[in-house]
Amino acid sequence: MFSQAREIAAGDVVIVWFTRESLKAITITPGEELNGRFGAYRHADLIGKPFGSKIGSRNGKGFIYVLRPTPELWTLALPHRTQILYVADIAFV
Repeated sequence: MFSQAREIAAGDVVIVWFTRESLKAITITPGEELNGRFGAYRHADLIGKPFGSKIGSRNGKGFIYVLRPTPELWTLALPHRTQILYVADIAFV
């Protein structure tokens, strides 16, 4: 799952950096494709590339960075949901 190797391999979890506000955690699976507003990226094209690489899209209109998961990046990549807390309920939290 979390690899210490320098290159990306099948089955590795990577953080895809689209923009400063848009990160996504994916598992590299040959035959699958990551589609976004910046283009399409085949997982097979990511295998063998070093972590931290800048990968251009297949249509040439954008790029992504493929990063090794760290606690900070993992936290940023997770979806954040807002919860409303009421005064009467705060004692239970």
